[in-house]
Amino acid sequence: MSSELPFSMETLMEQCGGSKIVVESVLDEFLKQVSVDTAEMETCLASGDLLTVSKASHRLKGTAGVLGASKLHPLCAALELAGKQGNAADAAQIYNELKVEAQRCVEAVPAAKEKI
Repeated sequence: MSSELPFSMETLMEQCGGSKIVVESVLDEFLKQVSVDTAEMETCLASGDLLTVSKASHRLKGTAGVLGASKLHPLCAALELAGKQGNAADAAQIYNELKVEAQRCVEAVPAAKEKI
C-alpha cells in the first residue's frame, strides 16, 4: 500500500473537532458500516432493488464525506443517483468501482490510526 491514504486525515480531524478519540471512533464506525452497506448494495443490485442501493450508497456517502475520501465520496454519489434513476447497468458498473475504492479505504484504516 502506498503511504498516501485514500482519505484525508486533515478533513477527518476537522470534521471531528480535532478530537483524536472521535477520529478513532469514526474510523471504527466506518469499518463496520462499509461492510454492511456494500453487502446490502450487492444484494440489492442482484435483486434489482435500486431504491435500496441508492439509500445504502447515500449512507456511505455521508461517512466518505466525513473521511474526506476524495474517490469514494463521488462514487457513492454517482451510485446514489443511478439507483434513484433506476439505471441498473450504470449502478452495477459504479458499484464495482465503489467496492474496490471502499476496500482501499478499509485497508488504509490501520495506517490512519497510527497517524492519529
